[in-house]
Amino acid sequence: MLADLHIHTCFSDGTMTPEEAAARGAELGFGVLAAADHNSWQGWERFSAACRELGIRPVRGMEVDCLYDGRDIHLLAYGFSPVPPLITLAAESRRLLLKMSDDLIEKLIPLYPELHLSVAECQAWPFDPAAGGWQGLQYLLAKGVTASLPEGMSLYGRYGCGYDTYPFPPVGEVIGAVHAAGGRAVLAHPCNWFDAERPQELLAHLDALRRMGLDGIECHYPANSPEMTALCRRYCGDHGLLITAGSDDHGAFGKDHHGIRYYMGAVRVDESELVLGELLEDGPHNGKDV
Repeated sequence: MLADLHIHTCFSDGTMTPEEAAARGAELGFGVLAAADHNSWQGWERFSAACRELGIRPVRGMEVDCLYDGRDIHLLAYGFSPVPPLITLAAESRRLLLKMSDDLIEKLIPLYPELHLSVAECQAWPFDPAAGGWQGLQYLLAKGVTASLPEGMSLYGRYGCGYDTYPFPPVGEVIGAVHAAGGRAVLAHPCNWFDAERPQELLAHLDALRRMGLDGIECHYPANSPEMTALCRRYCGDHGLLITAGSDDHGAFGKDHHGIRYYMGAVRVDESELVLGELLEDGPHNGKDV
């Protein structure tokens, strides 16, 4: 039974509807799926219903921006109930993501006077979920600042509006909120934050996160090197942590990055090779919203 616990839908920056994501998973032979939209769980009811109709076991998920060691990292929250403290933290992270676009537009206004850019126009711009990305990217494309949605992503860091410059919630606070909501917190794509060629440094970071309550690591991921996968699997085994797998599929948006493809099927790992614990159990964390 193949498992992919990291896919995105149109409820964040993916292009697939929850129903399309579930259908794609069924077509590829997946038996366990989690939609982990950025700072949002809003597509859960539709995704869960679509998965169950297709004989797929759904896991409630959400990818949360948070700060660790002065940088933005992502936690995958699984099996939680959408209680106010966690949802408030996620909403704050989502607000900061939108502010990044507002701040970028402010900096671009004097550089493109002929385009008549404005923050108010960007905020009111009709967002097309099927196109992927987010409102700011679609606005920059429509106004002619960029020739594609991915091209717009590079502008944030170039003009000082990158993730690391915004006060996302501290990782320990997010882990605590996930636990209080009955969920488990898993480190997303460790290769994005740490270097497997510096194993002692990697292990020190994993130790620090584990002391904060980290429950698992996304050991199988398209960009994880074989060394990163092996180190993380061994670490999880030594410390009794969850071992998960995810493709980070965004549909038609962002399938390729630096020569690596992110799509359902890019990581094909059987559930028996993972450690998912109670995430596969039926219960309130994977049932109706409360």
